[in-house]
Amino acid sequence: MLKKLEIDALKADIASIDAMLTSRTADDDPIGHFQYSARRDELLSSLQRIGNAPETHAEVGLFFGGAPVQGARGIYADFAGQVLDDYQALVSKRYCSREIGQLGTRGPVPQSGNSQLMITGTLRGSFGFVLEEAGSNNEILETPLMEVVEEISEILSRVGAEDETIFDEAASILDERTLVTLKQFFQKLDDGGATLRVVQGAHDFLLDRQSISLARARIQALEIEDQTTTYTGTLFLLPDSRRFDFYIPNDDGLRVIMKGTVSQAVIRQLEGQPEIGQAPIDARSIPQGPWRVEIRTREIRERNRAPRKVHTLIRLVNRADVT
Repeated sequence: MLKKLEIDALKADIASIDAMLTSRTADDDPIGHFQYSARRDELLSSLQRIGNAPETHAEVGLFFGGAPVQGARGIYADFAGQVLDDYQALVSKRYCSREIGQLGTRGPVPQSGNSQLMITGTLRGSFGFVLEEAGSNNEILETPLMEVVEEISEILSRVGAEDETIFDEAASILDERTLVTLKQFFQKLDDGGATLRVVQGAHDFLLDRQSISLARARIQALEIEDQTTTYTGTLFLLPDSRRFDFYIPNDDGLRVIMKGTVSQAVIRQLEGQPEIGQAPIDARSIPQGPWRVEIRTREIRERNRAPRKVHTLIRLVNRADVT
């Protein structure tokens, strides 16, 4: 079972036992009070053990509701197969984008074998599936695929949010291939009259019919165009929040400020990559001198909205002298 669902179930059982213990005392029912107290201690111990267990591999629960689902009995096979296939494609394309950079507009998705998820269980209460990372679950550190599944959860939660700013954050990390699959994903959910609850790590959110229709309309109307440019200027990084500010001097002696998100490739540069002979970079030292960097500027266009641009820092090229 998913860690969050296990924790929620244990907390519910503890709350139920607490209510029973409140309604009786050791004097009124000594045997019952002892048994319930012992059971409560067992549940608390399990809760602590599960809560302290690290999450290092990809795992997600997808609960479907609405027209394709017949209570707790089951879900239409053609609908479930198509939506799960689209979800896997989202994960594979995002994984490829993170690992090798910009994904080509056509052709096979490289390294798709490294991003495969397995169906390891079904979930009741509507009808859902547990998807887990293929391979060993004995990793000590978080796997790259776990980080990708977390990103997909964030994207799905944001594209259906009423706040346009939250939607823009999701649009800023999409590439063209992922956008195509995302359109198919929400179209199938919307046409099928479905709802979707996603449980993954700390994420637990519901895409209801209104959210799915909104997400579909936004994604269908979305067009993106990328341009990568090399700049020289003063850079300020916040690695934990993955944000940056970049100051570029212009001909008038003023400074142009670019703000945006930091790519995973830059995070790797900061951490160091011994396999290519690159030492770690202290983010606190970066503002001490000018840097030459690559920034991807994405123009997002939607119907009935003015075009807007979002920036992503994709590479630290090298330190540079001010010219």
